[in-house]
Amino acid sequence: MDTQKISNAIERLEQNLPLRHNQVRLAPALRQLHQSILCFFLEQGRPPLLEDSKFAGDLSSAIKQLADAGVIVLDSAGAITGAYPFVYEDRGFRVLGEFGEVNAMCAFDALAISSMFEIPVRIESSCRLTGRRILIEQYDASLSQIEPVEPVYAAIDWDARDSRQSCSASLCTEMMFISGEANAVDWQEQSSGKRELFSLTEAHSFIAAVFVPLMQPLTART
Repeated sequence: MDTQKISNAIERLEQNLPLRHNQVRLAPALRQLHQSILCFFLEQGRPPLLEDSKFAGDLSSAIKQLADAGVIVLDSAGAITGAYPFVYEDRGFRVLGEFGEVNAMCAFDALAISSMFEIPVRIESSCRLTGRRILIEQYDASLSQIEPVEPVYAAIDWDARDSRQSCSASLCTEMMFISGEANAVDWQEQSSGKRELFSLTEAHSFIAAVFVPLMQPLTART
């Protein structure tokens, strides 16, 4: 595995979406609320409503602070629609496990969930270019590609980031799975330098470094 490539990808993503750095700067009560939102998303397959959350204080204000920190996404009415790596809408990255099923923001986010919560999962998706079904069974760093038989890559178009929008609405929409080496290389060569390909193992190593710290005990990070 190219460790320098992984390090560069982590740095590049965190320039666009500094999740762990933003979370660690939050007050402990807000960090705990953020973690409870992530757990609710995982267990229920949807974001919590205000009445689902327990918070000793002004919950509406706390939710807004999390959104301002960029760790969750709200709609125009102030309701939670996403909390990286989860999103309420179906984006074609379904993650199934003992909790049921939940939608991930993107291909990379789907690969983060098993390690974040230390659970086995099954990822159901498809190739962005061909529509071919993709099935991956995962438990932390152990990845087993079930379908298709040809190589599957996780791909990022870094040029998709738009500072006028959330990362969820811009960069995440161009973080995908591509099946087949020829397809992947052809996609990358259409915009050399702005598009990057990762093996599933590389993609997991990269994204786990960003997401796993979000669920660490608060005492380990103060």
